[in-house]
Amino acid sequence: MLRYLSFACLAFLGLPSFLLAHEEALYRSEEYNAGQHGEYVEQHFVSTNVTAPRINFMRPYGTCDDGSYLFIAPRGEKTQSSVCILDASGSLVWTSDDYHGQAYNLQVQEYHGESYLTFWAGDNSVGGHGVGQYFMLDQHYNLFRTVTAANGFPTDLHSFGITPAGTALLTIYEVIQADLSAVPIKQDILQRPPKRPISRPVNKPLPLGPEKGFVWDSLFQEIDIETGELLFQWRASDHFDYQQSYEPIASATEEKSWDWFHLNSVVKDNAGNYLICIRHLRTIANIDGRTGVVLWQLGGKFNSFKDLSNSAATQFIGQHDAQWGPGSNYSEITLFDNRADWTYHDEQVSWGTRVHVDLVNMTATLVAEYIHPEHVYSVSQGSYQTLPNGNVLLGYGNNGVVSEFAPNGTLLCDAYFEPSKDWTSGNVQSYRNLKFNWTGLPNTKPSLAFAAGSLYMSWHGSTEVRDWLLQHGSEPEGSFSQLMRTPKDGFETRVDLGVKMRVRQYVQATALDKDHQILAVSDPIDVGRDLEAIEDEPWAVEAGESDDFEDETEAEQAEALEDVQLLMMFSGLALISSLLLCWLCLGSRILRPWKVVKATVQGYKRSDEFFPVPRGQQGALGFYVQAVWSSVVGGRNLLYRPLGQDEQNDVPLRGFPR
Repeated sequence: MLRYLSFACLAFLGLPSFLLAHEEALYRSEEYNAGQHGEYVEQHFVSTNVTAPRINFMRPYGTCDDGSYLFIAPRGEKTQSSVCILDASGSLVWTSDDYHGQAYNLQVQEYHGESYLTFWAGDNSVGGHGVGQYFMLDQHYNLFRTVTAANGFPTDLHSFGITPAGTALLTIYEVIQADLSAVPIKQDILQRPPKRPISRPVNKPLPLGPEKGFVWDSLFQEIDIETGELLFQWRASDHFDYQQSYEPIASATEEKSWDWFHLNSVVKDNAGNYLICIRHLRTIANIDGRTGVVLWQLGGKFNSFKDLSNSAATQFIGQHDAQWGPGSNYSEITLFDNRADWTYHDEQVSWGTRVHVDLVNMTATLVAEYIHPEHVYSVSQGSYQTLPNGNVLLGYGNNGVVSEFAPNGTLLCDAYFEPSKDWTSGNVQSYRNLKFNWTGLPNTKPSLAFAAGSLYMSWHGSTEVRDWLLQHGSEPEGSFSQLMRTPKDGFETRVDLGVKMRVRQYVQATALDKDHQILAVSDPIDVGRDLEAIEDEPWAVEAGESDDFEDETEAEQAEALEDVQLLMMFSGLALISSLLLCWLCLGSRILRPWKVVKATVQGYKRSDEFFPVPRGQQGALGFYVQAVWSSVVGGRNLLYRPLGQDEQNDVPLRGFPR
């Protein structure tokens, strides 16, 4: 017995006015920035239990929508660590907290021609470094591989890059014992002369470090991802002097070692050399890929370049994320200049920097600086990304801010995922904030929920859904027919039910792509738990409903039936055409055999009867066949009835002259 449901629903198929949007991002919300929505504002959903940061757009990212997605890894004092992909509207695409510890560096990287999500997760409380592992997820969000450092070294959080050769570059921190007896405990804080001279008693020596001290040494490795084989390893203490550090020796014990170097990024060039970023030396160095020798330094106490920009090209402080500028043929270096570290933080502003380096004449020139109008200031972390269209994306690390600039430095788009009143607090952080193209193809099913008179549908991780098709049926395992179709609206599309309509007891959501092809179907839900069922009532098609979208099997059967009907129609037309053609060619001769057969049955025979065998002996069938054949191919003949069989004594039968 069929059961049907009566409840409030849409009056017209796909009418946008009946769609209530998802929990949208905010725009220039002063309440958000004042913390009135909370210290970390989240999006919550009905169809799934995941959460995502709710963005406050100070300048909407719609103007920067190039089809790519925003990749962030929020963490901090006021939020649980997670990795998130957001679209240009601030809507969630995918998120996960299914790992141990804190997460860093969510990005898309290519390995053997395939795109993978990569990120680090582990313990980040190890002296500002980390002990964990890197994860590689495929486009279905399945774990493809975990990557760790070779030779038993702990895998640090700062940098993980996949090279075109299928190798990985990663950073390592290790505590070692070192002789610091020649190193002043209090290093010079500034590279350039201070505004006020530092007064120091004459001839009073600076205190020095311990002879047997402990330091955090920085290493990087290049390893084969497939085999884990170590291909190259470099150690900072083998090539740099401790006295190059700007970090004072607050402690140099084994329990609290001195972080003198602080390596935070490494990239490899086509020549096989490595560009590394060294925060506590305030320098960027180029390392020979065969010997490990330092080829040159940009910035720091042993700067190799003549600065043609009044020190602006070489005097950065606490910098992060040094990269070769795309398309510059290794003549430009980009970096996020924090303008601060744990010792010096007087300028209260951070920015992105692009520097031209002339490796022949060894000169450095400032090309561009990207400064936020609000003077966002990050004492730690940060990222600089040159986008394919030439725009520059800055992630402000210690603050929940990501901003996109035009090449000339104009701020185009600006998004906060932390109230501005809490900047520098560490409440919400994301080590790097980046943009990439991504195609997410989850193996899971879409999710569908019904609550408070509305249907909610989502598909966690999918980037390909353009529309939702709602279907309904009387049994969960039975056939489903179309109820309505509606465009996807953010991560979770909500259909608010408003006008009377009859709907069957079970509803399912089908995800459709841009070509209206089926991607996946949710499990059906029983909305009868919340709505009154009507027994034994005949089904009536209401406005907004049609049965023209059957399931795939019914559609295939209908298509096959249509093909058969077309074939039969063409066959009939061919037969009629053949008969007409015969009539045109033979005329009335085509009727002659039937007349001959009739006359033969009546006892007539041809005037040129040639049958040598009496009719009785050759059989009726043979006689008739020969009579018909002779009538068609023969000439002009008459048919006679034998004497004694006709009262007119062998009178010719007229009417058969041909």
